[in-house]
Amino acid sequence: MTTNRIIETLINEKNYDRVQTEKVESKIDSLSSDIKEALIDFVESGNLTSPEYSGYTVERILKAKPGMTELGAYLALDWIRREPKTAIKAIITPVMKFTPKVKE
Repeated sequence: MTTNRIIETLINEKNYDRVQTEKVESKIDSLSSDIKEALIDFVESGNLTSPEYSGYTVERILKAKPGMTELGAYLALDWIRREPKTAIKAIITPVMKFTPKVKE
């Protein structure tokens, strides 16, 4: 399956945003072969399978970051494969929510 076909399937069948999905085309293209195969399996069948790197899988990433898309999790797993310390720190660090105090 080509990267273009992956993108079109995510957009047309899984309701991904076209602009955001097309922005990561080069990242999808450069995924390691095992992660890309797992992504293709997800696109074709909906199965969330993946290899494990540094104790992380797509499923574990999605649990750590509930708002992340499946595609984002596959891209994050590839980042963990390439730069484990930096990527894992970014994934497990919670995003702080800031609510400014309103002047009365």
